[in-house]
Amino acid sequence: MDEFKQILLDRLVKGGADPSSLSSILKALSKLLSSNPDIDPAAANERLHYLGWHEVEVDYHILQLALACFEMEDGHHRRSLIDGHDRRPQAVRLQDVEIAPIALNDI
Repeated sequence: MDEFKQILLDRLVKGGADPSSLSSILKALSKLLSSNPDIDPAAANERLHYLGWHEVEVDYHILQLALACFEMEDGHHRRSLIDGHDRRPQAVRLQDVEIAPIALNDI
C-alpha cells in the first residue's frame, strides 16, 4: 500500500503539486472522490482549481491511484465509495474489455 501512496504522491508532484501541500491536496481529492468516484479528470481539475489548487493537474491514472489509496487507507477498507450503484469496481479495473459491435436490428 505504501508503494501506491508513494506513486500517487510522486505523480501529484509531477502534475504540479507543491510537496509541502500534499496532505491538503490529498484531503481535497478524498472529498472530491468520495462525492463522485466516477469524476472525469477535466471535472476533477476544474473542482481542484475552484478550491484554490491551481497548480495541480490530475489525470485518469492519478484519480484511480487516489481511489485505491483512499479505500485501502490504514491497511483496511474504508467505507466503500460506491453510492449504491456498484460503479466503483468498473472504475478500478484497468483491463482491456472486448465488446463486440451490435447491429441496430439486434437491439
